[in-house]
Amino acid sequence: MIPNIFHFVFGMSSNFGGRPFSLSHYLAIKSAIEVNKPDKVYFHYQFEPEGTWWDKIKPEITLIKIDAPKEIFGNKLHNVAHQADIVRLKALYEHGGVYLDADVICKKPLKEFYNNSFVIGQEFRVENAYLNQWQYALKVIKKISTGKGYLSKIQGLCNAVMMAEPKSKFIELWLESYKNFRSVGRDQYWSEHSVEVPLALAKQNPDLVKILSPKHFHFPLWDPKGISLLFEEQEDFEEAYLHHIWESFAWERYLSNLTPSEILTKDTTYNKLARNFL
Repeated sequence: MIPNIFHFVFGMSSNFGGRPFSLSHYLAIKSAIEVNKPDKVYFHYQFEPEGTWWDKIKPEITLIKIDAPKEIFGNKLHNVAHQADIVRLKALYEHGGVYLDADVICKKPLKEFYNNSFVIGQEFRVENAYLNQWQYALKVIKKISTGKGYLSKIQGLCNAVMMAEPKSKFIELWLESYKNFRSVGRDQYWSEHSVEVPLALAKQNPDLVKILSPKHFHFPLWDPKGISLLFEEQEDFEEAYLHHIWESFAWERYLSNLTPSEILTKDTTYNKLARNFL
């Protein structure tokens, strides 16, 4: 049984990766609290944020100060993103609960998934994410006819949203896989252990994990069309329990200077959800 405990990881570096705690981070945590009514919200950090929005949310959460891990199984963790990957897995393994990246906005309660041992969502391949069933079928037929085999719509499993019972066997296997960790930063192995490895583990151990549709957590995607659907257009994605808003791709243009006034006056997919939590 997955406990109704929520985890966020933030502040692995003193400059916060150039993205200090802001309104969008406040809304990620506040929406999780309002929508899911958690028993606890744990905020794991090395460097504590500051500012108006941090002061506003701080009384509602439990702070856990950590030292960001610099290696695992003797393999160096060169990037703060990979350090945060380990922190979230170990937090879930120890406490159980729900892990969310700080760039989400919650929409519907997650409690219906709590009767599983581990839950994670798929992430679409960008090139196939927006095809309707007929466009996809035609593309598959073309690929098969040219002898290039099966066409997958799935890139992998995304660790931005995860749910686990304490001492999850799936997380245990995932952590053990870091014996083979080999990324040194933004290289060809950047997402290997956060996206591809969990998918491989899930295929080998399907009884240990419940895999959800990309449309539950990670749609729209991070590409220009997806970012536009979130921050320029207005759509009701009925299958979504939350939206991953892809901060790395949306920060500069949409999130860094986001204000309550913009949220209240501009009707977009994100803003119409976010205004419920101001």
